[in-house]
Amino acid sequence: MPSSEGWHQSEPASKRVRRESTPRDEAREGTHKQSHRRASPPDVNKFIEEAPDLFQYREKRVTQAKRAARSELSVSKGDWQKHHYAESAVLSTAGITDNVKRIHCNDISVAEFAEQFEGPRIPVVITGLTDPWPAAATWTEEQLLDKFGEHKFKVGTDDDGYGVRLRLKHFLAYVHDRDHRKDDSPLYIFDGTFGDRATSKALCQDYCMPKLFAEDLMRLAGEHRRPPYRWVVWGPARSGSGLHIDPLATSAWNALLRGHKRWALFPPGTPREAVLPKEPGLEREAVSWFTRMYPRTQAPAWPHARPLDILQGPGETVFVPGGWWHTVLNLDMTIAVTHNYASTASFSRIWRHTRKGRPKMAAKWLAALRAERPDLAALADSSEAHAHADSGPSSSSSSSSSSSSSSSSGSSSSSSSSSDSDAESRQKKTKAAS
Repeated sequence: MPSSEGWHQSEPASKRVRRESTPRDEAREGTHKQSHRRASPPDVNKFIEEAPDLFQYREKRVTQAKRAARSELSVSKGDWQKHHYAESAVLSTAGITDNVKRIHCNDISVAEFAEQFEGPRIPVVITGLTDPWPAAATWTEEQLLDKFGEHKFKVGTDDDGYGVRLRLKHFLAYVHDRDHRKDDSPLYIFDGTFGDRATSKALCQDYCMPKLFAEDLMRLAGEHRRPPYRWVVWGPARSGSGLHIDPLATSAWNALLRGHKRWALFPPGTPREAVLPKEPGLEREAVSWFTRMYPRTQAPAWPHARPLDILQGPGETVFVPGGWWHTVLNLDMTIAVTHNYASTASFSRIWRHTRKGRPKMAAKWLAALRAERPDLAALADSSEAHAHADSGPSSSSSSSSSSSSSSSSGSSSSSSSSSDSDAESRQKKTKAAS
């Protein structure tokens, strides 16, 4: 059930589209509204146990999850609600103009999408992709509770890098509890292992890979070698993702099934110190960023590119090109699925980042590319050659120095790879919060 702040949209979706609507659009809009019509408010009592012993058990688990996920915030001292964002106007979209183009999935081919959006790295909102998905009808709080109520979804990461997990039935009781719902930045399901676990992998059957993003090149590196790439994301008003750039220059798509999200995106090259200064809360909390940082980007004296604004509704899919800073604020209860991926149009950039950041994975990936995509393997080899050429020849004395440096660098690289592997191992471990 949406929080008391509700959903405040400044203007209807039809007003947010740049081009004029056509009869065909109107017909689609009718179908779209029918497929993703606003769900009736859930019965809150279904999520909240009345028995005192069950209530105490749930509260204990929620408190443990809070302390593990945000150790810098004291639960007992009220730090989770110290900013009183629940009483602010942060969820209002009055005055916000959605300025990102919308296209229907049937109006563009895969080749056209790569040429118009992937290659030049231009964000876009796509409609119609989720219409045939079973998730469009079945991903409701009640149905998901019935199927996955006992499953432990990831709601955060502790200080040691372990996942913090909470049973879905406890998470839903938490978000509908009248006291917890006042949290400034509530716990948020952001689970990248749902497709690998026996008790949640059935969620994968409820959606399919959109044709525009079907070229998933990193699958060639192997399912267990590739970085995490798919997440189910579920959270209440004021939860969300802090400002960040997706890893390894990968692009992403985010398909929203329930609720509404507000996005802000900055183009590649925007200085980190400008959009994410070192101030408490800005990096981890979308609600803090939108409250304190977004107004600065609208000031006349703002010296950098202003953010693109998106007001995403049910049934809409946001495409985020690699290299773009982005942050997402949930305006009410939202349920979505998101994937990161690599395609031919973005391969060169992704390869450079992967070769540097994940050398072991890059080697495995390149070997697979030689067999299945020799054209991309040749591109990778060319990139390697250019990298070596850029280092240039050196004199005898500097050669010795370079050799020593290279040895040190090799050791560092090995250490980095080992660290990388350890990080992967830690990601696979989880600390149960219930």
